[in-house]
Formats: sequence, C-alpha cells, structure tokens
Amino acid sequence: MSETTLQAPSRPVAPETITVRAWWDPSLVGVGHDPRGDYVERFWLGVVGPSTVLLLRRFARGLEVHPSGFRVGLAETARALGLGAGTGRNSPVVRTIDRARSFGLARDLGAGELAVRTIVPPLPRRHVQRLPETLQRAHAAWTAARDDGAGPPRPGSRHAGSSGP
Repeated sequence: MSETTLQAPSRPVAPETITVRAWWDPSLVGVGHDPRGDYVERFWLGVVGPSTVLLLRRFARGLEVHPSGFRVGLAETARALGLGAGTGRNSPVVRTIDRARSFGLARDLGAGELAVRTIVPPLPRRHVQRLPETLQRAHAAWTAARDDGAGPPRPGSRHAGSSGP
C-alpha cells in the first residue's frame, strides 16, 4: 500500500516590490483608530503581533506622504522591520503581510497591489476576550470613555487599567 501525503496549497511567490494603496472605509470614521495610535499598539498588538503593527504604522506613514499610494521593495521593508532580507513565500515579511490580510487590516487589489486600512477598526469582541485580564479591563475602560465622549483614558488614570504601558 502506498502512503499518500496531503500538502497545503502553496502561496504564490511574493513580488520583489508591492504597491501600497489606502483602504478607506468611511464606516470606521469616528469609531476606528489611526494605525500609529495608542489603541492599535495597546490592544491589536497582542492579537496580530509586533511585526504586523509595525508594518501598518510604516505603511500609514507612507500613505500620509503619498496619499495615492507608493511602491516598496519587499526585501527593504523586511530589513527595516527587523525581519531579515528574505522574501520567499514563507519569509517573515510575507507571513506578516498575510497576517494583516487574515485579520482584515489589508487586502489584495491585484497582482503586487495591497490596500492597507487607513483607519483600524475596534478590536472584535472575540479578540478582546483573548487578551490578558488587565488588557480586557483597560479595553472596557477605553471603550466606555470613548462612548461617554471623554476620549481615551490617560495612562495612570483610574480608567486606564493596570496593564502598564
């Protein structure tokens, strides 16, 4: 009897450069967050990881300077993020981009084009529930302060929770 192995479908080979475009979602105005802001660092970081947060921040800065989009070298971006220079389909930079896609923070527009959210949505409840207890409390305080119109709680305030920086 011969043994059959199942293989996952392989990802396409990553291009050397990608064009980054803004993903504008008007439904997030007033409820979403700047990719470079405290909310993303504090709450999305534990869900998507530091390399994905840094990628979003880097692309947000680029889109601020070049609102119609810009091209980046994948190897250069990988090195700038501390992910090495590899750009193969299983490289850290490609996995980082895939993570952004899988969490709805980026999407493909076509060959070599990536749309990246300019406003990051609030963390879905299912992800909030997976955060450490201190961050869950801090998230509840942040959300309550925003809903009250008071803005996000300041670190060290009684609403900030005890999660630290």
